[in-house]
Amino acid sequence: MTDLRMAAPALAAWVTALACTQVREVPAWASLTLGGLAVVLLTIAPRARAVRTLSSLAVCLAIGAASAAGLSASSLQRSPAVLEDAANSSRVVDLTAVVTGRPHNLDGPGDRVVVDVTVTAAGASSMPSTAAGVSGLSAPAVLFIGGTADLRVGETLGLTARVENGRDGDRQAFVLADAGGTVSRTAPAAVDDLAGGLRAGFVTFSSELPGDGGRLLPGLAVGDTALVDEALSDRMTEASLSHLTAVSGANCALVVGAVLGLLALCGASRRLRVGGSLLALAGFVVLVTPEPSVVRAATMAAIVLVSHGLGRRSLGAPVLCLAVVVCLLVDPWLAREFGFALSVAATAGLLFLAGPLATLLSRFVPRVLAAAIALPLAAQLACQPIIVLLDPSVPVWGVPANMLAAPAAPVVTILGMISCLLLPTLPGLGAVIGTLAWVPSQWVAAVAAATDAAPLARLPGAPGVPGMLAAVGALVLVSVAVGSASARVRRFSASVLIVAFCGYLAVLGGSRIGELVSRPGDWTVAMCDVGQGDAVLVRSGGAVALVDTGPDADALDACLADLGIGHIDLLVLTHFDADHVGGITAVIGRTTQVLHQTPQEKSERAVITTLADGGALVAETAAGDAGDLGGVAWRVLWPPPQPTPYTGNDGSVVIEFGGTIDAILLGDLGADSGLALLAEGTVGSGYAIVKMAHHGSADQYGPLYSRIGARLALVSSGADNDYGHPTASALALLTRDGTAVARSDRSGTTLVATREDELVTWSSGPADGGLRATG
Repeated sequence: MTDLRMAAPALAAWVTALACTQVREVPAWASLTLGGLAVVLLTIAPRARAVRTLSSLAVCLAIGAASAAGLSASSLQRSPAVLEDAANSSRVVDLTAVVTGRPHNLDGPGDRVVVDVTVTAAGASSMPSTAAGVSGLSAPAVLFIGGTADLRVGETLGLTARVENGRDGDRQAFVLADAGGTVSRTAPAAVDDLAGGLRAGFVTFSSELPGDGGRLLPGLAVGDTALVDEALSDRMTEASLSHLTAVSGANCALVVGAVLGLLALCGASRRLRVGGSLLALAGFVVLVTPEPSVVRAATMAAIVLVSHGLGRRSLGAPVLCLAVVVCLLVDPWLAREFGFALSVAATAGLLFLAGPLATLLSRFVPRVLAAAIALPLAAQLACQPIIVLLDPSVPVWGVPANMLAAPAAPVVTILGMISCLLLPTLPGLGAVIGTLAWVPSQWVAAVAAATDAAPLARLPGAPGVPGMLAAVGALVLVSVAVGSASARVRRFSASVLIVAFCGYLAVLGGSRIGELVSRPGDWTVAMCDVGQGDAVLVRSGGAVALVDTGPDADALDACLADLGIGHIDLLVLTHFDADHVGGITAVIGRTTQVLHQTPQEKSERAVITTLADGGALVAETAAGDAGDLGGVAWRVLWPPPQPTPYTGNDGSVVIEFGGTIDAILLGDLGADSGLALLAEGTVGSGYAIVKMAHHGSADQYGPLYSRIGARLALVSSGADNDYGHPTASALALLTRDGTAVARSDRSGTTLVATREDELVTWSSGPADGGLRATG
């Protein structure tokens, strides 16, 4: 019988942590009230019949009181007045901050990174003299800083920064942006410095190994993902192997198990085995840095080791629940970490569901294979209600991918750890062992690549709360079907699950067939739904042009695959903002010609170089350039030839397509450049289609749209974007001239076909789904 007595306290700790971290300052009366109620219940419990229930409730209240008390006591250090005043008045502050996380490079020009820090001292000449020199702080913050990509965990920074308040509920109480000037740097403490040096050396060694295996190796072994690029990360995610991209909780068990086994072979006593294992566990956590899953697993491992040292039996479920309580009391913000929630859910799935699933599957396949299937399937089912909040889809090949990759992961971890520790002192032996670790690492990468390329990698699911409830329902039905003591209940649950699954497939297949039948096969212009960005396709005579790639390669690749586009004859990059070029990896190696705005920054030139290395013919373009796309003429109307003051948005490439397409695409032109374009006299009138500038921002030049006089406007913007695009004023410009509007934020992907004198549009989203004719 599973012992679930600790489940209620664990849930109480989680709920209390969620509630208390939502507010910026926890009032003292909250902990006093919860503590008082706990004392009252403990007093009356012995005299009541429901002793266990009241005692359990008292424990839950006591845990809540402890969590609230800890947060209330830390409020002054977490949100000190000197930083609150600076944030509210937008003042610059002199800060001392300790780096607590690894830096992440930011997209765009310049060597800028974002990193988590803890502010330990603050003061500034612009602040009142009484506020200067405040120390002893412990204020968590996120820092945006330039020129320091080599920051190490534990390093102390002295800098001048502008301060803003963080969002309620965020772990980081403040957002800091360095205000320029000199940044002083003090090396980390000896332990952190040693760990950082070991990680850096192993990353350097791994960077010289070939293929994705070399890029994955530091993450699998020591938790450093510096070499994992976006494309590799996306492949691992699509294959449901993202938990292997960096160190997960399973690595703690591997390290502890290896040390325990080694000490046992050496004949060490129980206390020595436990002490050595705890020391190795602490060193491992320092080396890989305390990520949420590692914290949870390390806490569980420490509880098990202490129980073993005391000669007491430790059970999985109570240990997991106790680990959750301890972790959330020490760090309540873990309650808001998806990584922590996924780690707990996966462990619970393995504890409660893997055994019954393996027993059921062993009726049909050998026991070893049944266990190999049950482990990843149990973890996937338990995590799916959480995963669906991040990605509303169902991974079809996730379980097979994990079955293939799982045996390689522990080998990579053990060999990689040994290599990392040996490289500084025995570089030759460390390199040999590291190279051996590369072999299973490359296997994991190959599994991810094959899974990502497999057909039907993911099936769509319901987003948000409906999707989460559906996943919870499926988890409950599976749990009952494999774990109930009643054969009748098991059969009923299995039947409901099968019917629900068949219904899902029927709805999915029916909607897909209906979509394929209803959408126009003769479309000439398509606006892909790529979120807050642009990606517009133009098709004529078997040739395809793509104007911008949107911000995300996966979104663009999905649109191209859905429309059956395998090759791009002409790629136009209107300008180099991330929402227009972020998805270029989707078209590298399958593009013939590229036209682009004149690059201004090193990062912009790198985009062009990447396309050229993929075999594309690249060229800067300007007004007057022209060509042919499958029998339809195209012409560039903007920007003016070099030299020109128009760059960035205002220098966006504006291109028109003639003939049966009759469209003009305006990039991200603003009002000033729109006026200048109209003054050039090259813009025609009575276009069929216009792609509205800058996702429908307020910065538009109305007379330009009056001159264009389009029948249909395509407005590409992301749903619920932070910019408020498209704005009411921009839409008013279109409706004033009688222009119909198709918006990707409401209608999804939109296809446009020209039939005689009508434009026929089809949209994938619910707002304007189906065919619609525009005269």
